[in-house]
Amino acid sequence: MKLAKTADKENIDKENIGETSSSFYRNIAILLVLNLLIKPIYILGIDAQVQNSLGESTYGLFFTFFSFCMLFQIILDPGILNYNNQLISKDIDNVSDHFGKIAGSKILLVLAFVSIVSLVGLFFGYTQTEYGVLLGVALILILNSFLSYLRSHFSALGKYKYESLLSGLDKTLMIVIIGYFLHIRNEISLQIFIIGQILALVISCTVFILLLRRLFKMRLEFSISETVGLVKKTVPYALVLLLMTLYTRLDSIMLDQLIDDDKYSVGVYATGYRLLDAANMIGILFALLMLPMFSKLINQREKLLDLAESITRLLFILCTLISLLCWFYAKDIIDLIYVNTTPMHYEVFKYLMIGFWAMCMSNIHGCLFLAKGTLKSINLLFVMGILLNIALNFYWIPQDLAFGAVKATVITQFFVFLGQFLLAHKVFEFRFELIKGVQFTGVLAGIFGIIWCFDAYISLYWIIEGLLISFLAVGLSFLCGFLRLPFKLGKTT
Repeated sequence: MKLAKTADKENIDKENIGETSSSFYRNIAILLVLNLLIKPIYILGIDAQVQNSLGESTYGLFFTFFSFCMLFQIILDPGILNYNNQLISKDIDNVSDHFGKIAGSKILLVLAFVSIVSLVGLFFGYTQTEYGVLLGVALILILNSFLSYLRSHFSALGKYKYESLLSGLDKTLMIVIIGYFLHIRNEISLQIFIIGQILALVISCTVFILLLRRLFKMRLEFSISETVGLVKKTVPYALVLLLMTLYTRLDSIMLDQLIDDDKYSVGVYATGYRLLDAANMIGILFALLMLPMFSKLINQREKLLDLAESITRLLFILCTLISLLCWFYAKDIIDLIYVNTTPMHYEVFKYLMIGFWAMCMSNIHGCLFLAKGTLKSINLLFVMGILLNIALNFYWIPQDLAFGAVKATVITQFFVFLGQFLLAHKVFEFRFELIKGVQFTGVLAGIFGIIWCFDAYISLYWIIEGLLISFLAVGLSFLCGFLRLPFKLGKTT
């Protein structure tokens, strides 16, 4: 046992774990470049084209069941992902023991997840076809959960390059598999779409297992008592996951229940929410690197605050650019991706992408609380967000259909973001400096001004305008000192 742990430690310690903002910038750059190449191809060339081929109602069925299964994600992963990331980053020597117990427990939890989803599906009286779709979507979530769990080991062990380079493997395989049926054979169905995702996820999980076996000894331990103990330890993290899922996924389910239009409104909402979800991958990718880094620096306050500020500035630029570009170029973006669009599609997308800003920026404060383990206050905030979201959906959906759900989403996202922002300043004693507030406001105004000038006075192809705007906005950020290079010119790191 001791020899195995020593071998694990020797393998893990071969690469120095970077805890500085410089290390973060390098790895997030790799993540963003790869995902900006892969994710748009999947979103534009596969997922959206599947919806175009299947229609709003059929794709609306898939989207509804996906949101429905997400409500039971707490059973599949009761906070294990975040708990595992923190546990291993602080106790690398015992990674093999932790993997055996947690992986074994996840398999037992899968059985519980499938049982409950199946029973609830029977209770709602779904048809045989609908029930098959439900189980297929459930399997996608199971494999996604395992893939995220396996991938979390790379960042927790300090192998950030593995995490970065392999982050788009599953989507790359989906592009190849589903793209073959969609664009080469010209035959696509909801069943093929689901099976293609399942096959891509199975291959990705297999690759991750083979790579992880080179870093530490892998084994499985099945124990109901261990599983119960693990669930008890992860209850605070599980509650965070459940509450976040509820206030981000209730909208489409409530649309389906409150509006009887053969899931058309759900499909319209899905066109915008898909792009919000895709853009929020930036926040998720940041979080994958932030959490283990924050966990390691949690007792080094000055370093933690410096890293958090560096990340906040970078994410602020990215989120602001994306939200404002999507607002000004909403019609061009939607018409590029979808067919048979209406003004409602444009409005849904524009306002959802304003909500994206708050959703993405919330990842920073969420990771700080997760790293510190002080979850009671943000859980209470999430409960308040859920109650607000439900009330607004009940009020607005019957009046404004899909756009009613959009308004509820945007208000809820900003409510939660502001709540986390204020709580983080209280718990971590962030220093408020007027000059920093002026910097953030100035950069926001500068980016808005650049985009407005292009929209009003320059007539180029909209993608070229977007690239020029991005270049000018980033340049402005460096010129005014809002962003700084993570290294000194002329020196190697």
